[in-house]
Amino acid sequence: MARKGTNASGMRRYNERLILSAIRRLNGASKAELARVTGLSPQAVVRIIDELENDGLLFQAEKRTGGMGQPATIYRINGARGYTVGVEIGRNAMTLVLLDFDGQQQAVQCDADAFPTIALALERIDRFVREQLAASDGDPGLFMGFGIAMPWFLGEWRDELGISEDQAEEWRRGDVADRLCAGLNGPTFFDNDGNAATLAHLLCGAGVDLQNYLCINLGTFVGGGVVMGGQVVQGRHGNAGALASMPVMVEGRRDSLIHHASLYDRDRATTPMALDGWRRRCVETLAFAISGANSLLDLEAVILDGSLDVDELTGIVSEVGRQLADQAPPDFFAPELRVGTLGREAAAIGAGLLPLHAQYSPDLSSLFKRS
Repeated sequence: MARKGTNASGMRRYNERLILSAIRRLNGASKAELARVTGLSPQAVVRIIDELENDGLLFQAEKRTGGMGQPATIYRINGARGYTVGVEIGRNAMTLVLLDFDGQQQAVQCDADAFPTIALALERIDRFVREQLAASDGDPGLFMGFGIAMPWFLGEWRDELGISEDQAEEWRRGDVADRLCAGLNGPTFFDNDGNAATLAHLLCGAGVDLQNYLCINLGTFVGGGVVMGGQVVQGRHGNAGALASMPVMVEGRRDSLIHHASLYDRDRATTPMALDGWRRRCVETLAFAISGANSLLDLEAVILDGSLDVDELTGIVSEVGRQLADQAPPDFFAPELRVGTLGREAAAIGAGLLPLHAQYSPDLSSLFKRS
């Protein structure tokens, strides 16, 4: 795969996708900025921008002044050019989002209740699409497809969730994706929930300016994803960055991160002392996991997000930072710790971006090169 933009005529489609991806990550850009971050010549950028504008994919949003010369025209993506629906099927909730072509949320719905059946999931998705497309005046002819984000092992960890064997077994079957696709009217894309949340941060969240980072999501079960070279790392089984099973040490005993940094465990804390105990274990095990991951990957940053309110999440991130500073070995380059801003909708947003990403995103490693 090409690693940067090229002016060759045979790469026109690739370069169009590169320009769209750059504008989306920059939240609007001038032709000069696009030439700088993509490596394309100014002449090629002008030609591509004009073609995309004529096709209705871009529009001139504003003039930006600064420095000498004429004000620069800022181009943005035309959100009305298409729509997608993203769905996170979680272990105790379903979250659905309607995104426009620019990746902006037009509608959000969260159904938090008992572990869903496949039939119930399909019923909710169908109703959401019909109601929200109509409410947003979206053209059904511009609907680009569905993205589904879910844990690859949705039916596992039955004891932690308190679900029946029958409930778990329905989601363990090998035909889950086929059954979901058969019930949806449109192109359908799947990914691990951690990878989807990581993609959301890469394209429109706290990671838009980063090339290498670890994303940690504090949800019912702790999870995450990895970005290297501007790309979400899938791994052999699409399960890279699945932090739930990551080994940690707690009071001299080996355990898994899932048992100490997941919100199902926090929700069981019925006293202030128990809640303080969860918080302490959460901070210690997250610092342990981050230290190991960073020693292996040499990350720019770690993004922590999830279902906690922003004050509690910010406090945990601060405590993790202090532990890393206190316990780091001499040769440890501590990554920047960032608080994510997408919250419980991160995986659903990432799922909604999957149809856009599949059609309009090239290899993003060519963007934002550092000298």
